[in-house]
Amino acid sequence: MNKLGERMDCLAQGIREYVSLSLKLTETVKGKLSLGAKNHQVGGLDRILKQMFNVRDDEKLLKVSQCYLSTTAGPMAGLLFVSTDKIAFCSERSIKLLSPTGKLLRIRYKVSTNN
Repeated sequence: MNKLGERMDCLAQGIREYVSLSLKLTETVKGKLSLGAKNHQVGGLDRILKQMFNVRDDEKLLKVSQCYLSTTAGPMAGLLFVSTDKIAFCSERSIKLLSPTGKLLRIRYKVSTNN
């Protein structure tokens, strides 16, 4: 009877892990599809890089990855761009900040470094 209980616990653990993985996988796929739709509307990843950052004429986009940047406010989802001249991150969603005049501003979180 004890071995049957252990097998049931093992089976239950396997089902629990499968279900939790499936939910994460579903959310990941939804996020990727949403990001793809946004990229298509803007005109591609190359264009997003040019709109968000100063890009030289001869600079070439090498790789783009969806990732999270760790900030003091917590993880921030966005795109990591690797080009021939820089590494840059731009958040997918805007963040809210107060201007010196007291107005609420919505801006994208951006970080870049030049090679």
